Formats: sequence, C-alpha cells, structure tokens
Amino acid sequence: MRNVFDMPLVGRVLRSAWLWRGLRLLCLAVLVWMIAAGWHHRGIPGVAAPDPLMYTNLATHLFWVWWIMGVVFVALLFGRLWCAVCPLGWVNGLATRLGLQRPLPAWLNNFIPVTLALLGVQLAVYFLAIHRFPDLTARLLALMLVLALACGLVFRGHAFCRLLCPAGAVFGLYARLAPWQLRVGSQDICASCADQACVSGGRVWRRLALGPALLYWHGRRKDCPVDLVPAQMTDSAACTLCLHCVHNCGNDNLILGRRPWLGDLGRTRLSASETLFFLVLLGLLTVNFTKVYPDLRHLLWAAPEQAAILLGWQSSGFYLLAAPWAALLLPLLLMLPGYLVWRLSDLRMSVQPPPAVGDTLPEPQADPGFWNRLGHLALPLVPLVLTVHIILAAVKINTKGSLLPLVLHDPSGVKSYLAMNVVHSLPTPGLLMSLDLLKWLIAALLVAGTAAGILSIRPCLAALPAAVSRRGFAAGVLTTLALLAGLYGTTILRWLFIR
Repeated sequence: MRNVFDMPLVGRVLRSAWLWRGLRLLCLAVLVWMIAAGWHHRGIPGVAAPDPLMYTNLATHLFWVWWIMGVVFVALLFGRLWCAVCPLGWVNGLATRLGLQRPLPAWLNNFIPVTLALLGVQLAVYFLAIHRFPDLTARLLALMLVLALACGLVFRGHAFCRLLCPAGAVFGLYARLAPWQLRVGSQDICASCADQACVSGGRVWRRLALGPALLYWHGRRKDCPVDLVPAQMTDSAACTLCLHCVHNCGNDNLILGRRPWLGDLGRTRLSASETLFFLVLLGLLTVNFTKVYPDLRHLLWAAPEQAAILLGWQSSGFYLLAAPWAALLLPLLLMLPGYLVWRLSDLRMSVQPPPAVGDTLPEPQADPGFWNRLGHLALPLVPLVLTVHIILAAVKINTKGSLLPLVLHDPSGVKSYLAMNVVHSLPTPGLLMSLDLLKWLIAALLVAGTAAGILSIRPCLAALPAAVSRRGFAAGVLTTLALLAGLYGTTILRWLFIR
C-alpha cells in the first residue's frame, strides 16, 4: 500500500494542520452564511405558492440538495473524509478544550441516541416540512451548531458526532467500503513506543518561527476525538480522518493509502445498536426511493394508513404511525425472509438411540441471538443501501443542481423565483443530464450495487460464529438482496422506463 504522506507535494500538504483548519473555517463560514440567508425567509408576499424558496434559497438548496445528498459521493470514495472538515465537529472540538471534559456515560455510548436524532429529523420533515422552508432549515442548522457547542462544553471528544449526528453514523457504515484507509505502518514500532504520543493528548511545547523571531508556548497535544488507538484499528468505521495521530506521531508510522473496495467487510458484525440504525436508514431510504411508483407506495403505506383510519386519527395521526412503520417495522419485514432462511438452515434432525438412564445429555449450542444475526445479515447489504443513497442523490442533484449559480448570485432566492416564475425574465434551468442517459446510469448503478452485495458475502463469512450455517447465511443474504433489488428495480422500471 503506497503511503500518500510520502508523495512529495501531496504528502506535505495533507500533513499541514493549517490546511485542515482553513477548510474547517471555510465550511463554518458557509454554515453561518446559510443560517443568515434562510433565517427570515419563508414565503414571498403576493405569491400563492406555499414554499416558493424551497430550492432557490441558499439554506434549503445547499443543505437539502448538496449536503444531505451530495456528500454521499464523498463517502463512496473517501469514507469519513467529510468528518475531517465538518464545521460542527470542529466547533465541538474547540469547545471541548474549555469544557468539563466529562467522559461519555456508557449508556449513551452506542447508536441509540443518533438513531433517535435521525428519527427526530424525519418527524420534523413529516410534521413541519422543514426541508421546504428556509427559516426552518436555518433554525435546524443553528440548533445543530448550539448542540455541538453544548456537547463540547460538557463531554470530552466529539460527543456531538456520536450522539446527535446521523451523518457520521451513515458515513461509518459506508467507510467500510471506501478504497482508502489510515493504518499504522509497523506494529513493532508501535509496540516499542513508550509515550504513545499519537493518542496520549498530553502537554507539549510548541514553536513558531517567523524569520529571526521565535515564539514558544506550552500547549496541549490533540488526542483522538473518538478514542481510537491506531495500532488497534481493524476497520475504518469510527476513524474521522482528523489526522491528529499523524501530526502527533514522532515515528512517522501512520500510512494513508489505497486498499481494495469493500475492504472492511467481514472484520466484525454490526453491533445491536448499529444494526438498529441500519434498519432505520434502510427503511427511510426505501420509502423515499419507492415514492415515485404510486402503486408500490400505496402498498408500502397501506398498514399505517389503515391503522390511522381504524383509530379515527387525522393526517397528523397517520404520520405518528408512519414514522415507526417506515423506520423500523418495514425494514424488519424486508429482512425477515432472509433471516428465516438462515435460521431454518441451522435446523438439524437426526435419528439416535434414546439415552440410557443416568446419561448426561449434550449441551445445545448457543445461538447468536436475533440482533446478532441481523448484524451479520445487514453487513453485506451495505453496498446496496449505499447504491440506493447514491441514486437518490444523483436524481436530486440532476434535477435541482442547475439552480446553484442562481442561488449563489441571489442567496435569498426571492429575485430568482420571481424572475423565473412571475415575470418570466429568466428561463428555469433544466436537467444536468437527460433522462434517457440518467435511467441507464441508474440501472447500471443498481446492478453494480447488487453485485457488490453478492461479492460481500464471502468476506462476511469470516466474522460468523462457528455454530451457525455458512450456506444458510449466504442463502439468507441472497434472499434479502433479491427482495430489495427487485423492489428497487421495479421502481426504476416503472419510474424511468415505462412512462
């Protein structure tokens, strides 16, 4: 694996802490600009449309089109690279230096809080339509900034990223597939290192030279914000690529280099709480993907709709039922056939003579349990889930991405909307790519994602317990992949090819 840090110019630039500080500061400035551009804007006086600024205002356009959707392409290629420049994580880290430095309680150190945060955002979309109104989007961004600051003042490390940032959890899933990784060069060098400078976070003297002038000060070495030890890293799911360990290592023993795609699959299963997050992500992506196929959409939403009618609830009551249905019950039903195939494959029946009186019966083999099995079953599905996310992002950017020059020229979006839709002095920008080309690209992506899921089965076998059936696991994964690929493929066929 070639070390990018050894490349003459690129390595020196990437090692520079000032590069990353500058990028974080730039992203923070853009975040503040988005908040300011959307804070006082919702509608346009005299315009009947309830949400005229949905795609022309800077806040809604950059956040819901380019960030929520576009950043998935960064995750595909570079894993959690966005976390290295995220302004919220940076504010969290800066606040940590002045805060109480309390360790995160064990009952919070899992994926349940971030799963609830993802559900909270989805409920806000359902009930408040925050994605349609710049003022609500700006308030969401401001709330995230305040929460990042508050978490930093109380807890050590990047607590906001662990507790309240669904994007970080999503990137953790996708980072297992990306073709880049940060690892130690030699385990022997790490074993012989006495001070563990890469993770110790102790005091250190720093020196700044400007010509003949020298400035020394007593600072604190930055430790890993997610408490990783480079020598013990087995996958890239948690590493945020902050490069603190690279800057601290006195032995130059960290390597950033390429690896095969799907490189971290099979190292370990998903934990129970991360499996829960995966189910919520699978459900939300599936209902958003299939909403363009009316018949299938009605079929998927039939259960909460009928339940709301039986209970006599109005539309708000339907949304209360729709959220748990889409986020938990529907993805569980989608994975249930594959789970049952795997579970039934473990059944063994044999004819044996009855035990004699006093004989000790053999102990039954311990079963991994429902959530552990789902954690194993979910891992080979990550490539297909990433593919669905990429398809949704490609469609959104293809449809609305051409508005970006207008948004940058008019951050409020008012003049652009009036010019395009009222006085008609400006033509509405079209698609970035024709539908005839886009549909074949989407079909090819779905085929590639399904194939990647099939190829993921073999490395994932290494993480299975010895007591379970390997063939049953493969059959269960193939069953789930066939069900999901059929669901998404039918939607694409009806949406783009039969019009």
